[in-house]
Amino acid sequence: MIRSVAVFRLKDGVPAERISEILSALFSLEIEGAIVTGGEDLGLRGGNAHFAVVTDLVDEEAYRRYDEDPEHNRIRRELVNPVAESIERCQFFLNRSLND
Repeated sequence: MIRSVAVFRLKDGVPAERISEILSALFSLEIEGAIVTGGEDLGLRGGNAHFAVVTDLVDEEAYRRYDEDPEHNRIRRELVNPVAESIERCQFFLNRSLND
């Protein structure tokens, strides 16, 4: 199992409703082997990013399907990129110890 995490900071002045729009679009993706979750930052600590998306994928092939999916890329291009100040991403294997 692979977990992909993306953390987003928005440009100044972007309305909070945009986060809901982006998350709703991403949550509606139907990609074999991928489950998309995430949410808006709760504001429990200053300086946090605005929201995060966590996608669990059954294997690397599922990650490639998710990464290359036309609707996913439309969401990135049309909804995310115009308002994102920065995006940090990381993919890693779940259920592995340091000794694996």
